[in-house]
Amino acid sequence: MTKAITPEELVKFQENFEKTPGSSAIKNAVANNGLYKSSETIASKVSMDPVFSVDIDTGSVADQKQSGLCWVFAALNTMRHPLQKDFKIKGFELSEGYMLFWDKLEKSNFFFQNVINTADLPVGDRKVDFLMTTPQQDGGQWDMVMALVQKYGVVPKSVMPDTFSRTKSNELNTVLNTKLRKDAIILRNLVNNNESENDIERQKNEMLSEIYKILVYSVGEPPASFDWAYRDDDKKYHKESNITPQEFFKKYVGWDLDNYVSTINAPTDDKPYNHVYTVEMLGNVVGGRQVRHLNLEINDFKNLAVKQLQSGEVVWFGSDVGQSSDTKVGIMDTNIYDLEGLLNTDLELTKAQRLDYIESMMTHAMVITGVDLDENGKPLKWKVENSWGEKVGTKGYFVMSDSWFNEYVYQLVINKNLLDDSLKETFENESKDPKVLAPWDPMGALA
Repeated sequence: MTKAITPEELVKFQENFEKTPGSSAIKNAVANNGLYKSSETIASKVSMDPVFSVDIDTGSVADQKQSGLCWVFAALNTMRHPLQKDFKIKGFELSEGYMLFWDKLEKSNFFFQNVINTADLPVGDRKVDFLMTTPQQDGGQWDMVMALVQKYGVVPKSVMPDTFSRTKSNELNTVLNTKLRKDAIILRNLVNNNESENDIERQKNEMLSEIYKILVYSVGEPPASFDWAYRDDDKKYHKESNITPQEFFKKYVGWDLDNYVSTINAPTDDKPYNHVYTVEMLGNVVGGRQVRHLNLEINDFKNLAVKQLQSGEVVWFGSDVGQSSDTKVGIMDTNIYDLEGLLNTDLELTKAQRLDYIESMMTHAMVITGVDLDENGKPLKWKVENSWGEKVGTKGYFVMSDSWFNEYVYQLVINKNLLDDSLKETFENESKDPKVLAPWDPMGALA
């Protein structure tokens, strides 16, 4: 039975506070500086020096600015790193705006399809509410950006440069979500009035045409083909004429996208290790690449990241960047703040508990470009390329402690060739029919 806090209990609370050693000094420190600054540790800053035994040179960092496109930036960064080296184009960047355009158009179609599929469910049903809460947004996952690349290719940033809405996407998202919710009402009514599939499809395409128009106004019109010239680091001139985005990807990136798979570390009871999972209603391209996660135990998970770095490839990863981190100095470390010591309270949760009780989930995607290994080959700390410009961290690069990796890194994209034969076979077989998680599962969180 619930009862109210009594005056007598309030007196006890006050007495207990006054008995706390150093309570007056702590009160003044927190009041003036806040909880995190007051509990910041010097030891963490000393141990997180940005020196690494394995360090891949990736050049200057990009800046996503006021948009949630970290997953796109991180993916395009993994592509531009070898491109810069192979073609000697220092400072080259692929167009994030090009990916943004197609992602928002495809997400709109994906949303419409889910609206049609759930039209028989009442308003207030959890799935309907889930769809309507955020019809589309900037965030995404690795397989989603790969679906876009497979369908649309990539282009240089000079071909489709940034616009206001690419660098500050809040207005565009607000307008699009209002439009999508209005269109959802119309589509649900058409389905529930038993209109023909042809009529519903025709109406949906008219809606998509209007969204395309809004996107062209806001982001620019993506080219079907383009001319592109550049001068390499040796001052040699090069020119491409009438090349398509797909041709550009094939020539300048040249990846077999099926070689890169999403691995996760989700130590919750509902996700046994060494199995493949997907998430209901998660994706962007209807009929395109499906989101698939191979869940691995933490040591297997980390060892693959080390192997990939040692092979000369960087690692796309998803994590909860807001936890135990100082984003200004660029440190992510479980020991950066001593909140428990400051407050004399227990704040410890396991990784599984954080996921189950919505304390943590993937919120941001970045790229691991280095690791510092001890004499036994075990990681001590990791070098991270962010996409927040050069004014944070060490010219945009962060340092992540190995303990932080254990607790807050949830997803790594790994070259399939690095998986052992058993895991490779598991991924290939189970990807055909992965276990489907609920739409609100934390592994469906968008970076």
